[in-house]
Amino acid sequence: MKVNPENFVVDGGLCLNYKSFFISGNDEGYIFALMNLLVKSFLNNGFIKKTLTRDDGVAPDLFKLENKYVFVCEKYLDNNSVEEIEKNKDILIFCEKSSAKNKSIKQFFSKSKERVLLECYELDQGRKKIILDGFIKNYDLFFEKNTYWFLLGLLDNRYAILEKELEKILLLENKNDTVELANVLNMNQLTDANKFFFKLHLNKDDVTSFLNSSITSLSDFYGYFSYFKIYSLLLFESKNKAELENKIPRYLFREKQGLLNLFDSLDENKKNVLSSLVFKTERLVRKNPSLFKPLFYRFVLNYKKIIS
Repeated sequence: MKVNPENFVVDGGLCLNYKSFFISGNDEGYIFALMNLLVKSFLNNGFIKKTLTRDDGVAPDLFKLENKYVFVCEKYLDNNSVEEIEKNKDILIFCEKSSAKNKSIKQFFSKSKERVLLECYELDQGRKKIILDGFIKNYDLFFEKNTYWFLLGLLDNRYAILEKELEKILLLENKNDTVELANVLNMNQLTDANKFFFKLHLNKDDVTSFLNSSITSLSDFYGYFSYFKIYSLLLFESKNKAELENKIPRYLFREKQGLLNLFDSLDENKKNVLSSLVFKTERLVRKNPSLFKPLFYRFVLNYKKIIS
C-alpha cells in the first residue's frame, strides 16, 4: 500500500507492521534518510542488516537459526525474490528515484497490504506539520502558539535539512525565543526574502511588480512572511533602543540603522496595530492557503502604510 513517509518519520515502530518497503520519489536526501531511519528501527528490534546486490540472490540460509534479517537492495531483484524474503520472515528495503522504469515495481508494492510504497518529495506545509508535531510529542516539548507557527514557516522544505534543523532546536535553552530560532536555523544571511522587508519604501507599483514575480507558491509566502515576523518581533519585544541594538543580528549591519529608525517611529499604538496585522494574516493564510498571494499583497501594503 502507499503510505505517507512522514508517518514512519514520527513513529519508528510503524515499520514492524510491514514486510517490504520501496522508497521512491525525487528527493534523494529524503529517500536515503528514510531508508536509514527504517534500518535503524529494525536493528533496534533485533534484525541484522545485510546489503544485497542483484547477483547475490536470496538462497535460504541454512545456518540462520533465529536470526532476522533486513535486506537493503542496491538494485531491485525481482518480485519472486521479494516474496521469498517475506516467506523467510525477513524484511526487504529497496530505494530508487521515481522513473518510468519502476512503475511496475510501484504497482507491486502499492497493491499489497503487507508491502509499502513510500514516495519522498519536497515537503509541503501539511507534511512539515506532521513531522514537527511528531518531533514535539517525541521530545515532550512545548511551543507557544505563535512560536509554533513561526517555526513551521521557517523549517526547510527539504527533509534532510529539516532533520538537521530540528536537531539544532533541541540544543536551545529557550526554544520559544523567535530570534534564537531564526539564528539557529541559519537564517543568518541576506537573501531576497529578508531583503524585501527593507524595501518597503518602494512605491506601490514596484512593490506590486515584485510580489507578482516572486510570490508564486505557499512556500514563497512563508519564506518572505517569516522575515516580517522576525523583524517585527524584534521591534515589538525590545523595551528600548539599546536592547534592540544588541538583538539585531550581525549580518544586518547595513540595515541596522534602518531598524533603529523604524523603532523610534513606532509608538505603542502602531506596534499593536502591526502585531495584530501579522498574526491576523497568518491565521487567514492557515485557513485559506490558496489565497496566500492576495493576502500577502494586502499584508505588505497595510504594513507599509502603518510604518510610513
